[in-house]
Amino acid sequence: MAIYHCRLKVLSRSLGRAARPGGATRRSAVAAAAYRSGETLYDLSQNKSFSFHKPDVVHTEIMAPEGAAAWVFDRAALWNFVERAEKRQDAQLMREVELTLPRELTLPQQIALVRAYVGRQFVREGMVADIGIHCPKAADGLDQPHAHVMLTLRRLDPTSVTGFEATKERDWNETEEVREAVAEARKRFNNTGLPEDKAALEAAEARRNINVWRAAWAQAANAALEAAGSKARIDHRTLEKQGIFRTPQRYLGVAARHIEKAYDYLKERLTQWISVKARASLYAELEHYKRRDPAKVADFILRLSDMAEDMAADYRRPPPPIPEVPLDR
Repeated sequence: MAIYHCRLKVLSRSLGRAARPGGATRRSAVAAAAYRSGETLYDLSQNKSFSFHKPDVVHTEIMAPEGAAAWVFDRAALWNFVERAEKRQDAQLMREVELTLPRELTLPQQIALVRAYVGRQFVREGMVADIGIHCPKAADGLDQPHAHVMLTLRRLDPTSVTGFEATKERDWNETEEVREAVAEARKRFNNTGLPEDKAALEAAEARRNINVWRAAWAQAANAALEAAGSKARIDHRTLEKQGIFRTPQRYLGVAARHIEKAYDYLKERLTQWISVKARASLYAELEHYKRRDPAKVADFILRLSDMAEDMAADYRRPPPPIPEVPLDR
């Protein structure tokens, strides 16, 4: 069954947390590209090689605007140039788009879908896109095809020593016109709370790049499914907008991979904990009644013991024979 998943995030050098002893001190675009492509790439800025063996990587390619230099299509060169173009320790390095691909499509159809979507939405606007399609096994044992698309944040500049323009392309985040329209619509709705102002805010929000890209992915995937003769469809809208009244589930991400492994252990530990708590509660209750009427409590315990012996005897008895039923010939 085709599902909708289109997640966008920006990767920066900053870890966002304290570095672990012996671990990485910052993030690297080269390391990210090595992982998503399953290759070995050398990071010149850190004098360090990153190597990942990922059998689930089924396709990789780099797409760039027309007229791009040859080095742009060399993965190691591309992301080392990206690293060189950024000076700040907390600089943003690239944008990543994660796409779940429909199982109903073959690998060539999935590749064509990703190419068409990435070309129209990102490369045509001037971004360089590094695509990695992975196909691991899901929890149900079937394929889980998905794509990682790494996007540059600066326009190419053949006259620059870094290969990129001196400043990032801010319109790829949001145009000034859309930013102002969203801010104005949100302020108006916060002041009035009127349904028409809420609709105006939603219309303004729909023009934001992230929402345009998310809607475009649903349209592109559905067009590909229809062309493949599949009746499956995906929808980028919220459950409420789709008229589906179901509590949304929290996205688990990487944690979901470990749930199945931890389930048996947690179940055993939780069962033990409940047993201990229940036994302690029973003992406390017995002590309470023992202080009130010791003789009655003693008689009750004896009766419980007799009941336990009767139950054990019933389990030890062989089951009655199953009567033979003649089969119709």
